Amino acid sequence: MTPYLLSAQTVLDIIKRLDLPAERWLAAVGEKHVFEDDICISCVVPMTIMHTIDQWIAHARVARDPQLPSLGLLKKNAQIYLASFMQNERVLPMDEKIAERWGELLDVDITFLDEDGTDFAVGASEKVELATASIGRQGVPFIYVDRRQEAHASVPGLVIECPVEYVTAHGG
Repeated sequence: MTPYLLSAQTVLDIIKRLDLPAERWLAAVGEKHVFEDDICISCVVPMTIMHTIDQWIAHARVARDPQLPSLGLLKKNAQIYLASFMQNERVLPMDEKIAERWGELLDVDITFLDEDGTDFAVGASEKVELATASIGRQGVPFIYVDRRQEAHASVPGLVIECPVEYVTAHGG
């Protein structure tokens, strides 16, 4: 079966449980007989997700934001979802080939656009994700599940499946 690598943003969208395109994509690929073992994450994704949520929680505490309880639930959802990857050995370590590609990508300025159209520089952890997807496992690259960006083309061998495009094309 075709292996998939979920981006940190895709995982974050899934754990929000707001029926976002990433969550609908995940349900749809299950119907295509994609097995759970074929959906993986990079070794940096758990840290990225938990750090992001912890920052949101800290900000909400300072601001006395009434959304703080929902952020606690989001953190619990994240812990449960990420644990399923860890328990089933679907968190991919960085091997020598991935590290080499990551090193190459560190020298490349990669800029993405957020949902509002604001550009931002891709950081080192996301470059690990990109390297992992393009190198793959046992010589088979992953399909990287992420919101499509023009800059993805700058990563050799990277194949993208965009949840928004997928859901739109399949009537979602």
